[in-house]
Amino acid sequence: MNFRQILITLTLFAFATFGNSKSHPCDSITITGDEVVETAMKYLGRPYRHGMAGPKVFDCSGFTSFVFDAFNISLSRDSRTQYTQGVSVDRKDLRVGDLVFFTSPRSGRAVGHVGIVSKVEDDGNFHFVHAARRGVIVDDFQKASFYRGRYVGARRVLSD
Repeated sequence: MNFRQILITLTLFAFATFGNSKSHPCDSITITGDEVVETAMKYLGRPYRHGMAGPKVFDCSGFTSFVFDAFNISLSRDSRTQYTQGVSVDRKDLRVGDLVFFTSPRSGRAVGHVGIVSKVEDDGNFHFVHAARRGVIVDDFQKASFYRGRYVGARRVLSD
């Protein structure tokens, strides 16, 4: 084989193996919640705007879908649909990287807001990073009175 044939063969092999799919090329790759949160924290302070999905401006579901997309994990662009993705998690079993869901003033009792768990404390409290009206911020669940009464549930989209 000459150099050109080798190059074509390698290119075809790479495309057939990795393609342009949204999945990881190797099933053994594990994304950690810490990695997700590290990526999310890079966007602290970015402004909020409804309907936006970054990288300069976000709404809540645009932010979570943008962050997880960095790891080739596809999330819907709608918080209500994100609440159907992954597996349900009890609040006492939260881990860093889980998605947490809340109602919003406009959603009634339905899901209307989403964030990413950034820290879990021994007493069950958690902190979450999210795109709120004030921009991308981190809130402490116990101290965030606006969200405390609006908690709906959590989902895990990362593998164990």
